Amino acid sequence: MRAAARESYPHVIVATDSDLRESIRRAEQRSGFTYDQLAEQARTGRYKSFQARLAWVAVGGLKEIAGH
Repeated sequence: MRAAARESYPHVIVATDSDLRESIRRAEQRSGFTYDQLAEQARTGRYKSFQARLAWVAVGGLKEIAGH
């Protein structure tokens, strides 16, 4: 991650697309589900595990932001 260049927000950290993709990869690895599987579980509200729910809370929507 890199610090934002704006002086008015000196403590803001901006996540790069690479950072977002890495977050998704780690959430998939820890939960045991792919991003698409997590999205489907979120859509139905039927998570296969607590870990899956936590993973979706952490990375839900990041794939679209990261330009996948």
